[in-house]
Amino acid sequence: MNAIEQELSQIPHFQYIHPQLFTSAQPSPEQLTQIKAYGVDTVLNLAIHQDAPEFEHQDQYCLEIGLNYLQIPLDWAQPPAEQCLFVLDLISHFVKDKVVWVYCNNNKRVSSLMYLYRQYYMGIDLVTAQQQLHQIWEPDNTWTGLIHGVGLLLQGRRSTEELEQALQQSQDQDQDQDQDGQ
Repeated sequence: MNAIEQELSQIPHFQYIHPQLFTSAQPSPEQLTQIKAYGVDTVLNLAIHQDAPEFEHQDQYCLEIGLNYLQIPLDWAQPPAEQCLFVLDLISHFVKDKVVWVYCNNNKRVSSLMYLYRQYYMGIDLVTAQQQLHQIWEPDNTWTGLIHGVGLLLQGRRSTEELEQALQQSQDQDQDQDQDGQ
């Protein structure tokens, strides 16, 4: 681990997800500068502005240092499943060609989503994903319910994709047989 990686790992509740994706609690302005220097080009803040009053103008600061800043606030008390699914898909899209850092106040919102990301987007087993989640926190009833609800949506999506692939393969085989019979 080089010096900047050592510094970044000191951000509260830091987690390395994969080479294109990192998470943590709320970084300070100095830490955002280090994040940029490390090669991250996009940060995604899932906290509500009022939850981090100590750093009011994060968007302006990120603009000044050349860091793409997105904020998609997730309500702590009633996180909407559709919005969480949107965030997961957005992250999956961004990490294809960007290095992304996702954060919130204490990395609780983010780590809950990363639990799902690890399983459904990275193919990591449930036990390992759960161990990583529990390094940050053990979700309360609200967030456990959200995790289960979004997990069901992701399972349904996966099943639909598998069914569509099977149907397409079957149609392709039928066409091949029709052509062979001619």
